[in-house]
Amino acid sequence: MDIAATWRSMRENAADVPHPGAHLATAGPSVTTSIKQDCVVALPPVSYSPDLVTIAVTSHRPGVAGHVRVYANLNTPNGSYQGPTTKVGENDFSATSSEVSIRFVVLPWTGVPVLGFGAVVDWVDGAPQSLTLDYVLLACNPWVWWWWPTRLLDLLTRPFVKN
Repeated sequence: MDIAATWRSMRENAADVPHPGAHLATAGPSVTTSIKQDCVVALPPVSYSPDLVTIAVTSHRPGVAGHVRVYANLNTPNGSYQGPTTKVGENDFSATSSEVSIRFVVLPWTGVPVLGFGAVVDWVDGAPQSLTLDYVLLACNPWVWWWWPTRLLDLLTRPFVKN
């Protein structure tokens, strides 16, 4: 899946630009996605892991197995730049499980705060492929947690600075 190409192909007006809150999906209530963003907003703890994004993909075809692939890209707020698409994970719906979660890290990139993400499902019963595509504003400010180390550095170096 190429998110930028998928966006263009599914729009009536191919010149429309993606923006936070935009949503596209194939016809029918096959799958939906939701997103959760975990941000580090203070001095990272010992068990620090970078900012995580969790994409949950839910099947509205209970009992039908399918293979799920999730893709993401970064975009500018005005849609003038859509970054390359990366497959961030895959998993399977089963006869007893109608939801899969994919977790991945988003490293901050100043000026590209819009995350595009999409899920593609190939159904084992031969039903047409399902696709959903969403754009959200990244919730994590990449510079927030740097406030603590810079304050500490300032405190440690203050005695050595001449006024």
